[in-house]
Amino acid sequence: MSPILPPQEWKDHPPCTLDILLFVRQQIREGTMPEMFFGRIHIHAMAAFVDGVHFTMFCHHRRDREYMEFIDWLRDAKNEFPAGGGWSKKFLKDCKGDHLAAINKFLDFVAEFVALKRRAP
Repeated sequence: MSPILPPQEWKDHPPCTLDILLFVRQQIREGTMPEMFFGRIHIHAMAAFVDGVHFTMFCHHRRDREYMEFIDWLRDAKNEFPAGGGWSKKFLKDCKGDHLAAINKFLDFVAEFVALKRRAP
């Protein structure tokens, strides 16, 4: 197994939540076990990972507006962030209890949002 090496540009420019999630998605697609990031393949472990990343940015006095815009988009444009459990509960239900599929669904939404948001004008 090869080590997980973060992008070199993160050394000079700390990543935002969505950049970290895109990196995780890429690593998983290249064969890295999701457990390397979340400890276990469980949608709630992944949700805790996301919350931890976002909280760390908050603790470093970094506003992560793009992540908050993503959450708004997930809720308002995609109707994928319902009250009473949020995206993690919904995705797990949508994926019939398959935690890895639910994790991938979330990461795919991250990629879709970033592609739309960062598209060159």
